[in-house]
Amino acid sequence: MIRRYVRGEASFEERKLVTDWAASDPQHFKELEQERRLYLALTWHLPEVEPSVADAPVKRGRLIPWRRVARIALQAAAVIVMGCLVGTLLYTRRIDTLAEQTLAFQTPAGQRMNTTLSDGTKVWLNSRARVEYPVLFGRKERRVKVSGEVMFDVAKDPDHPFIVETYACDIEVLGTKFNVVADEENGRFSTALLRGEVRITSRFDGQQILMKPDDVVSLEEGKLRLSHIDDPDEYLWTEGYINLKNKNFYDLVEEFGQVFGARIEVQGHIEGADRRYKWGKIRIADGVDDALEILQASYRFTYTRNIETNEIVIR
Repeated sequence: MIRRYVRGEASFEERKLVTDWAASDPQHFKELEQERRLYLALTWHLPEVEPSVADAPVKRGRLIPWRRVARIALQAAAVIVMGCLVGTLLYTRRIDTLAEQTLAFQTPAGQRMNTTLSDGTKVWLNSRARVEYPVLFGRKERRVKVSGEVMFDVAKDPDHPFIVETYACDIEVLGTKFNVVADEENGRFSTALLRGEVRITSRFDGQQILMKPDDVVSLEEGKLRLSHIDDPDEYLWTEGYINLKNKNFYDLVEEFGQVFGARIEVQGHIEGADRRYKWGKIRIADGVDDALEILQASYRFTYTRNIETNEIVIR
């Protein structure tokens, strides 16, 4: 079924089974990616055309008439040209077919994934993020769709612009590294540019902003707003860290719920909850209990956790 999927021959039901299976476990995701890369490697070879021209017997001392030589040469050239045309046509159709087949993955709550697209672009998906991309990019552009928090390190290819499509904006790049947050449910959108140059186009009113390194564009009241990256550590989630700087208790509780896939409820008043950290970071791999214990050093609270449902109540 996986092989039919990557060849674009799977039914709608089979495609859903494969994508659900791949999204359920990072190891499944890697297995599907390996199968996809293997298929692409095997389909890159164009059909080879080797013209065969029967050599007429030549008697010693006699020359082949030039008209006959010209006729044979023209016939061989015609075979080669036709072979190239057929090969190019098959190759083009193959690209178009693969470009119409898409892969879509949503990272499970509390997990992160990373992959490399067919053009060499590296992609990191944060908890509950989703990315949709073709098995093979088309001949004009490289377009992907995302929701949630995703980071891209785009392979340079000036002839094929890379476009990230979100609910709020389209982000066009040539070769760059940037972070995207596209949370339609909560009306949040932002793009932080770490390297290169991108153009943001609003889907609401067509507003455009050309971003330079260390710029941040966010959506506020339906308009794009340009500002500057205050703290590069804010984008260390791809390396497995939560940044504490400039965040208060409620900011971090919300982030913990997202990162660790937990439902966190705060009951009652938390003394000093508005105080913000001046520095620090938490390693995600240590788990939500360790993260909450670090918060308890700065804020006075207790909590209970249901391990089976991953529900946390803070008092």
